[in-house]
Amino acid sequence: MGKYVLKRIIYALITILVLLALTFIMMHMLPGDPFSTGKAMSESTKQALREFYGLDKPLVEQFIIYIQNAITGDLGISIKYNRPVIDIIMESFPVSFQLGMFSLIFAVIAGIALGAIAAIRRGKTADTVAMTLSVIGVSIPNFIVAAIFQYFLALKLNQLLGTQIFAITGWGNLNQIILPALALSFSSLATVSRLMRTSMLDVLSSDYIKTAKAKGLSERQILWKHALRNAIMPVITVLGPIAAAVLTGGFVVENVFSIPGMGKFFVLAIKEADYTLIAGTTLFYGAFLIIAILIVDLLYGVIDPRINLASEKE
Repeated sequence: MGKYVLKRIIYALITILVLLALTFIMMHMLPGDPFSTGKAMSESTKQALREFYGLDKPLVEQFIIYIQNAITGDLGISIKYNRPVIDIIMESFPVSFQLGMFSLIFAVIAGIALGAIAAIRRGKTADTVAMTLSVIGVSIPNFIVAAIFQYFLALKLNQLLGTQIFAITGWGNLNQIILPALALSFSSLATVSRLMRTSMLDVLSSDYIKTAKAKGLSERQILWKHALRNAIMPVITVLGPIAAAVLTGGFVVENVFSIPGMGKFFVLAIKEADYTLIAGTTLFYGAFLIIAILIVDLLYGVIDPRINLASEKE
């Protein structure tokens, strides 16, 4: 178990370093720099700003300095906002985290329930409806779902009823949270339900379920005590990637609903070529998601020790 944990931690650290390197390279592939175009300032002022932010140094030196600072928790000063990047992250991340957690919890609970019902009612109307929704969910991007929800369920429904059931924009109240959370969870819910249906069908056709039926156990006992519990196991393995999809997908959904989360700052940073904010946001989110996936992997290793044994043999 110790070797497995150490191995996963080393992989996580390497992944974070590679992510930082790729982000740094892609940032500097953007045309110009934050001060090259669209700025009403003299060339001497632009050059002074480049020197202040270290943009006049060779790229390799910039990268080394950034890594050294990042290790100590210094993600630099935002070029656009003239504030420490870490302060911007600490201010906006709680909002993004709340949205992500609401969406993730709903996606997992509703997806498991929908997939289980589809498997139990295989070939019937409930199965057809559930799988149709799943196909739609994995086919339509979250930002399109967000725009559809905003237009029909917020704008048009409010006009029809003459009252505000769902807020069009903003964050904080329940009527401002529901639609963004539903929109963000849509594709993940579809993924969980499809996986749960497949897993549930495999479990229901297994020998120990047939044995339980032969012993005279009721259908409820078989489903709740045996089938559902074992069918959920594969879903746990994808919680890490699903969490990553939900939290990163929130960037666009946040912009659709004008939510003051990290998505707003990240999109503006790209538009303004704010290198420090782009790198800091990417590093923070990447590290957060990699750690989340690592925790899920370790938890699954505790639940199913065979994974530890298989990994150590490799």
